[in-house]
Amino acid sequence: MTSLAKAAGALCAAVAFALLIPAGWPLYGQSSVSARGAVIGTGVFTSFVENMDRSLAFYHDAFGMDVPAIPVSGERPYNQPNPQLFAMFQIKGAKERHQSARVPGTRLAIEFMEIQNVDHKTMPMRIQDPGVATLVLVVRDLDSALARIKQANAPIMTPGGAAVRLKDGRRAVLIRDIDGRPVELVQTASAPDSAAPPTSNIVDMGLAITVNDLDQTLRVYRDVLGFAVADAAASDESIRALTGLGNASIRHGRVLPPGSMLPIEFLEFKGIERTPLQMRIQDRGAARLQLRAENVDALVDAMKAAGLSVVSEGGVAVPIPPNFKGALVADPNNFFFTPFAPCDGCAPTLAPRQ
Repeated sequence: MTSLAKAAGALCAAVAFALLIPAGWPLYGQSSVSARGAVIGTGVFTSFVENMDRSLAFYHDAFGMDVPAIPVSGERPYNQPNPQLFAMFQIKGAKERHQSARVPGTRLAIEFMEIQNVDHKTMPMRIQDPGVATLVLVVRDLDSALARIKQANAPIMTPGGAAVRLKDGRRAVLIRDIDGRPVELVQTASAPDSAAPPTSNIVDMGLAITVNDLDQTLRVYRDVLGFAVADAAASDESIRALTGLGNASIRHGRVLPPGSMLPIEFLEFKGIERTPLQMRIQDRGAARLQLRAENVDALVDAMKAAGLSVVSEGGVAVPIPPNFKGALVADPNNFFFTPFAPCDGCAPTLAPRQ
């Protein structure tokens, strides 16, 4: 799978997210996962969508991201059937395609994957519902970003359609992309260092996940995955203004994967109606993060023993071309991750179509 081969360099930017935690929030003890299997880094974030071409076009037009050229046929092709990938995802008989939108001049990317020819549904993505993943895009100029979003006719979730000033001086606004996924645009008080050229308004990228039980989620990511964990805290009034959920009680926490500069933020909403999302990987609205692993078989066994749902065929890591082993695993909120590791000749590159 092409995205697996590129995983080590994707989504490795550090950012303090406006939705959740002030910059500099301390991270506490990292539980030691058995040396027999461990997470050693992060890879690409994938959004599962109805139409990959449409999603790529939106991120190009609305955010100025680089996307692969459209061939003369007018549609980017579907990939050669990959039974081993389909065994990992449990989507036998499917057809799929996946390509990435990238921030110019950087390795920051969002992968979009479209899965067809299997049963699927489109999930509503309210920010308070456990399982919803929100992209966070840090921009140089929030006003120009918002103007471009309005030109793209993207819905604005923040009440009044205007940015909210946060307690620490940052400004932020929530929108929806073409697939309905929440996206937070945030401008920091001072411009962050970035490899992005001056022509790119996006300078950094991050991820937030809505959870059902924050304490349980933090324990899983610490004790099972070996992530460093920050204590949970309550959000202030500006976060309720940003989300439009003025009656909600909101708590948040943060984890940092081993070997990665990508903090993952968790949000727990209470005091309002919310519905945990029951998703399969092929459902529109599903999302996953790749995790680079050491001894992926033992790591997947540890996840399974801890009660996490291993979706892959047989409940184990399976071979995936080109010479990787990986598994699809759901966390307690039905957010997916795929731990993977290289293997020695276990899954050669697929032969090209004749």
